[in-house]
Amino acid sequence: CSSDLTTVTDSDIARQQEDTLPTKSWVYYTRTPASVGEFITGPAQPPLGPGSFQITTPTSGDKGYLFNFDWIDTSLSSVNGIGYSTYRSSGSNQQVAALNLQVDYNGPNVPGGFTTLVFEPVYNTDQGPVVSDVWQAWDGYNSGNAIWWSTRNIPGVCAFTCYVSWADIVAANPDATIGGGIGINQGSGNPNLVTAVDAFKFSTTAACATYNFDPYRVATNKDQCKNGGWQTYKRADGSSFKNQGDCVSYTNNGRQ
Repeated sequence: CSSDLTTVTDSDIARQQEDTLPTKSWVYYTRTPASVGEFITGPAQPPLGPGSFQITTPTSGDKGYLFNFDWIDTSLSSVNGIGYSTYRSSGSNQQVAALNLQVDYNGPNVPGGFTTLVFEPVYNTDQGPVVSDVWQAWDGYNSGNAIWWSTRNIPGVCAFTCYVSWADIVAANPDATIGGGIGINQGSGNPNLVTAVDAFKFSTTAACATYNFDPYRVATNKDQCKNGGWQTYKRADGSSFKNQGDCVSYTNNGRQ
């Protein structure tokens, strides 16, 4: 999916209270004002670009989630890749931001069927433990072997306490589609947790995308410098360009 890399910055997202209809393709939802979500530089060296999206949940009642709504009606059976990278700078045990997929398990032509599928590293022990102060990549597909759970009872999966492989969920729900947002969720029940997220990947047999979360867009080719683009794009270190020529020179010289 390297050719489908999309940089997402603060200007691309809406910020809304949870349980409201999305007003953009990307929405950061919050349960409380304390559920802070922000684009930051770092921490350390993120997998893609100079920054990441960081979610902070100070108490067990806080919840924040960054969802994308471009994949609605995508068949679950066509999905062949889901993943993300995390950097936990505060938290305990195996707490870390999770993957969420809002799903219509009986398909869009049948009433009802909503649930949220959740991937958490704690239930995917073959991928290693969650540790602090280091970037870790998590595979939510893992050749169909990644373990997920559901927020509601659906065929083959009881709510909350049944941990089932991706392949088994798809086999038990052959008509399932993406019914809403997909993305990163933190909380509730995750007090004092600070997680930065980057390199969110989602792919199907027909399309794929990798989302790079950054506080600004880095100029990578001269065309981005034209038509005033030099005023929007920046160097990798966050510094601005003096003019279009400065921007073009930067991209032509390997961003040096």
